Amino acid sequence: MRAPSRTTSHAKGLTLGIIGVLLLSPDTLIIRLVDADPWTFIAWRGALMTIGMFVILTLRFGYTMFARTYAIGWLGILIALMFALNNVFFQLSVQNTSVANTLVIIATAPLFAALFSVAFLRERVPSRTWIAIVLSALGVGMVFIGELGTGNLFGNLAALISAVGLGLHFVLVRLGRPVDMSPAIGVAGFFIVAIGLVMAPDLYLDPRQFGLLAILGLVLLPLSFVFLTRAPTYIPAPEVSLIILLETMLGPLWVWMAIAEQPSVQTMAGGALIIVVLVIHSVISLRQSRLTPEAALASGSVVNPAE
Repeated sequence: MRAPSRTTSHAKGLTLGIIGVLLLSPDTLIIRLVDADPWTFIAWRGALMTIGMFVILTLRFGYTMFARTYAIGWLGILIALMFALNNVFFQLSVQNTSVANTLVIIATAPLFAALFSVAFLRERVPSRTWIAIVLSALGVGMVFIGELGTGNLFGNLAALISAVGLGLHFVLVRLGRPVDMSPAIGVAGFFIVAIGLVMAPDLYLDPRQFGLLAILGLVLLPLSFVFLTRAPTYIPAPEVSLIILLETMLGPLWVWMAIAEQPSVQTMAGGALIIVVLVIHSVISLRQSRLTPEAALASGSVVNPAE
């Protein structure tokens, strides 16, 4: 069978990442609408996500699902643990500092992904990606200008840990190629629900809360994370992290449409900057992927010596 071209693989990675972010983007809105105890939310989120992932993996792999899960190995367990801790620290950050502080700090994830790619994968991160990271961070800052405060030190630190973990998560998934690491997200669900059960004061949710959380946990999160976990197989981890920044703009738009909380002019301007930067970066990346490896190296594209 003929191997897919570099252009086709890159386009597939971008498509997977964008679809994943689109599915994930209502997450903030649903958290606002559910309005439950954070640890109760985490426990149910983990439980429902585990069930949703089990269904998706069964439909995708059939009777080989357990073999596929076993194939992720210890690296997959590490990815699952990292993913679970990212979820917990994100929730702790939202609890202990402003949402603006949390999301601006989380926006540093592409920077950490780029640094980890250089350190662990020995991938050369092109200058266009570094520039896109800086400009996207500027766009995120514009989204939340005027809302940033000193916040709580622990909350800010929790957001920083989550950002580092998110960048490392995508790098570890890319490191695990060609093994499909999506079953690791199902394993992560067990870690998340275990942490939530230990900390939650109770598990009570009214029918409306449970219905909204079921949509998120059973459908949106599993599908989103399957796409986002597959994306680093085809494109570098820093690019996947950049795509994640789309949620920074899409989240407020969902809130605006659902509960009439109109975003500010700065939010719209910052979101527009993020979209423009990501579109330009994606177009340039696709054009570079058509070059031969020698020409790509000369022009500054990412090159993985292992490939």
